[in-house]
Amino acid sequence: MSIVTYGLALWAYRLGDTPRLAALRETSIVFAMLIAIFVLKERVTAARGAGVAVIALGAVLLLMLN
Repeated sequence: MSIVTYGLALWAYRLGDTPRLAALRETSIVFAMLIAIFVLKERVTAARGAGVAVIALGAVLLLMLN
């Protein structure tokens, strides 16, 4: 399944606005962390939380600057 999603992402990059698509693709990490916290009841370390915050900030900046 990952090969299919990767192929779809490459196809979308060819058709659309690349910075917006890249920002959208990176938000999956934020959603994965939210699922880990609220569904799987995992604890998040400060380093992981900071990493996800940086990714989310980068996605927001890509969307705002484009």
